[in-house]
Amino acid sequence: MTFHSIVRLWCRTYRAMLDNPANGNRRFYMTDSQAGVVEMAKGISSKFSPFVMMESAPELDGEFLKPFRNYPIYFFVKAEKMADGDDAAAAYEEALMHARKFLTWLYNKHEQEIEENIMGDFAMIDLEQSRLMISPVGPIENGWYGVCVQFERMEPLNMCDNPDDYIDEEEREGE
Repeated sequence: MTFHSIVRLWCRTYRAMLDNPANGNRRFYMTDSQAGVVEMAKGISSKFSPFVMMESAPELDGEFLKPFRNYPIYFFVKAEKMADGDDAAAAYEEALMHARKFLTWLYNKHEQEIEENIMGDFAMIDLEQSRLMISPVGPIENGWYGVCVQFERMEPLNMCDNPDDYIDEEEREGE
């Protein structure tokens, strides 16, 4: 399961989102860049508030044996009146609440996988050891306000050397 699949799973099970593109209730979006987040959000109808968006190519960083990916996840809420400071503050607070509920769900799934000794994608997310950053996003011109949650996820390295991946001496001599 890829990480965006984990976020999509949350959107499909979290009652405030209930992402279901089949019935026209799309609440989870992917884009290729931070600029794409803003452009895509501009075109989303207010009836889809709240919604979640992710960048599809997270940044890779770290040392040789301990690579990490930085996953930005955006939680957006539509403000009733964009120029109204109270509505903007309420939209930011609601977006932060959804982000916190996601992180709590993610933490509980991680703990469940550790207890059940399952080493899947949830198990690679250690929120207690990760650097977590939350920052405001918006306003976007059509009234979307939100928060961006970013945290690092350790990426496993497959350290097994498969002999089938390489040409041996006999095969090279036959060329």
